[in-house]
Amino acid sequence: MKNCIQSAIVCVFTFISLNLSGQTKPFPQNITYPYGFKPATISSSHAQNEYTKFKTSFLETCNNNIRPISDTRDVTKSESMGFVMLIAAYQGDRTNYDKLLNFYKSKLTVSANNMMAWKVNCGGIISDGSITDADIDVAFSLIIAHIQWKENYLEEAKTIIRRLKNSVITDCSGYKVLKAGYGYGGCNETNISYYTPAFFRIFAQVTNDNTWTTLADDTYTLLSRAANSTTGLVPDWQSSTGGIATGGHSGNYQYDACRVPWRIALDYLWNGNTKAQQWCTKITNWANGKGASNIKDGYKLDGSPVGSNNSSAFVGAFAVGAMCNSQPILFAIDLFTCPFR
Repeated sequence: MKNCIQSAIVCVFTFISLNLSGQTKPFPQNITYPYGFKPATISSSHAQNEYTKFKTSFLETCNNNIRPISDTRDVTKSESMGFVMLIAAYQGDRTNYDKLLNFYKSKLTVSANNMMAWKVNCGGIISDGSITDADIDVAFSLIIAHIQWKENYLEEAKTIIRRLKNSVITDCSGYKVLKAGYGYGGCNETNISYYTPAFFRIFAQVTNDNTWTTLADDTYTLLSRAANSTTGLVPDWQSSTGGIATGGHSGNYQYDACRVPWRIALDYLWNGNTKAQQWCTKITNWANGKGASNIKDGYKLDGSPVGSNNSSAFVGAFAVGAMCNSQPILFAIDLFTCPFR
């Protein structure tokens, strides 16, 4: 399930862009980005077909709402909500978006300062702790929903953004760091796959709060402190100094860290951030050296494999990262080892 959701989002993110003009933006926009490269081997209709298959296979009704399934059909995790709401907003799928949003709202929990509970089902809450990236992605999806359909989506986004600032941003020796969730994590326990600097820059724009710009810029300090100097690979979890995180978390490049290339790449594709470009180029040069068909679902930071499967969640994210590299490298890393088959 994790492969499917992450693969769907990288498919869609290949064909999106951001425009705050307020005009409706039906999918596909077929944007030419101001920076980087675009795949020449796939089409927007391919991405549309994957979304159609995804809706059929991985969305479940819950009363009058909709939820994505996660590890099993009876469970939804908050990260999945964020991913799917981003996709639905960019697809202009208002019917499903509003039902997903209502499900999200029904799973906010006071114990996590009104952020979404991490693990839920249709009937209730299984685990009431929050996961920071979920609410970040939901907030950004609401900004896109505002662009698509206006109404009250932007105010709802601002509410979540303020809640996030007050709940999960902390200071670590002069740098802004995200806590893993409400009430835990921080300087000794953060997850670089929760950071999307391009989103943070838009948060700053819509709220007039430069805290988010600082967090976007400080992301690259955290990234560089933990990244292997040869491969560029980063750990699932780290401390703010780049060392091993507390809490017994993985220090390998696995199913959290595999999201980092597409999250970082957006800051170059949209904004021309050279630090994003440099890191994405390093890690995708390494991935290209392995060959897309040989990429495994887990590595030590030195590039030694710890996984055994060829996962589209990994290959797809490398492909988005390769949009910052070169047209030949992008062509060589196959985006669609797609699981919908």
